[in-house]
Amino acid sequence: MRKTFFWPVFVILCTILPLAAAAENSGFEKRFETVWELIDERYWNHDVLPEPWSDVHDRYAPQVAELPGDAEDRYWELMEEMYEGIADDHTVFVRPSRVAEIRELYGTMPCLALLGQADLPEKLGTLSYGLQALPGAGSAGVIRIPDFASDHVAGNLRRAVRELEAEGADGFVLDIRGNPGGRLVTMMQSAGVFTSGLLWRLVTTWSLPIPYPAIGVPETDAPLALLTDRNVHSAAEGFAGALRQSGRAVTVGEASAGNVEALLPFCLRDGSQAWVAAGVLAPLGAPTWQNTGVEPDVEIAPDSALEAALDWLKEQLAQDD
Repeated sequence: MRKTFFWPVFVILCTILPLAAAAENSGFEKRFETVWELIDERYWNHDVLPEPWSDVHDRYAPQVAELPGDAEDRYWELMEEMYEGIADDHTVFVRPSRVAEIRELYGTMPCLALLGQADLPEKLGTLSYGLQALPGAGSAGVIRIPDFASDHVAGNLRRAVRELEAEGADGFVLDIRGNPGGRLVTMMQSAGVFTSGLLWRLVTTWSLPIPYPAIGVPETDAPLALLTDRNVHSAAEGFAGALRQSGRAVTVGEASAGNVEALLPFCLRDGSQAWVAAGVLAPLGAPTWQNTGVEPDVEIAPDSALEAALDWLKEQLAQDD
């Protein structure tokens, strides 16, 4: 059964795999140890695993040891099954025949590999936007951001803000309801359209917290509201949470999913990949959004969130007058 997972937050790091992973393939047992050790050494919180990871080793190691040399498909099945058991909606083992499929679905990944790290191309998406009149208080620029993984998300967001301000927008509403997330760099670039500075930290058990900044020069300081619901995941949660935590925006709607595990994709010499939830995203100086989600400043049913955000924006603009 294929694992269902959301677009994760991608972390661009240079990671050295254990020496066992650097060796040439010399049998299923060594390859298994590398795959198992990635979770043992890199997984963000062993306390949330369904069972002790050492017990998982003891269950799978004998099965791998018994494999004949021509049982490649069975080896892939065992590794997929082992990672499937983690059940965190992020971590997944990808056999070589599925790497192209995953790349087609989610774009080229920054792969932390024995062979080095691939360059991260600009991954953007399709936005829709327009100007909406606020009777007696000016106009609102409303922008729909469906994800942070498709082509031209950050660039189109910046262009949309420029065009809407040129047309007379006095404030902005960003609709990220249902946004499944995407890339860390796109999240950082998109936040940089509205603010600057260090906004996030990656919390791990294997390193000091890693800070991340908004990228770019802000286009506007106009009032900003974000529409959220329980289907907002990953990088979209980090985007909304950081803007809310910094005081740059208010959130309107429902709490987000609470699914901000940071995924590190490791590429192995046999062509497979292991995607490991190696940390969780958090704002600077505050707890992670993992499991709790980004809380709304204005709690309301998602279907009514746009109207509520426009009312909030109208009040802000009236106060400024």
